[in-house]
Amino acid sequence: MADKTILVVGAAGDVGQGIVAAARTCGWRVVAVGRSADKLTRFGDDPGIAAVVGDISTEAGAEAIWAGATSSFGTIDAAIIAVNAPNEIRPLTAWQPNELSALFASNVVSHFIAAQIFIPRLPADGVFLGIGGGTADFIIPKMAPLSVMQAAQRMLYRGLAREQREGVAIRELIIVSMVNGQSKRDRAQPDWVTDIEVGRHVCAIVANPECFPGPVLDLKSREQVGRLDVEPEK
Repeated sequence: MADKTILVVGAAGDVGQGIVAAARTCGWRVVAVGRSADKLTRFGDDPGIAAVVGDISTEAGAEAIWAGATSSFGTIDAAIIAVNAPNEIRPLTAWQPNELSALFASNVVSHFIAAQIFIPRLPADGVFLGIGGGTADFIIPKMAPLSVMQAAQRMLYRGLAREQREGVAIRELIIVSMVNGQSKRDRAQPDWVTDIEVGRHVCAIVANPECFPGPVLDLKSREQVGRLDVEPEK
């Protein structure tokens, strides 16, 4: 794979860590972004990783992230947004409107802000990729708000891709599987995709977005890692 520099927002999460690790295996430079400086220390002293503390909840925050990223390695070839706020387990009717609005801001508006700030600054052959979840298509008992947010996030990426006919490739990767990441190692099942496998799939998309036309892509099993197994969406 060609030498690249990627920006990973949410790098300290289970999925984010897998993306960072897979990118470094490819020999790519990584700007690892997280809200906690302590959690970013896990990336150690790797000279190929630059840690940036920040969040994308505001335009100013996203601008600061971009400034920190470019000051570390210069041109950024791809931005991966692996940010999804946790969802409380309770019936939809138990939520208050302000709580639902806050969840929407964390899960959907944050991706929108990242798109507004990062896409115009990426090179014409760059990639902007968001990570979503399979509950966009089904509801887990007492977790309906999460499905609402994931479905909205998917439509956001469809809308961005439709309006971005040329230039930066816009994709969303929906992970339709539990992820065997750091926080779930002790209870992971054999059929769960691992964080590293998710990272390898993300790297394959970033390296050759034309082979993953999307704009919305599913990752359902480890057998699919690195290739497109389903008909892409129009």
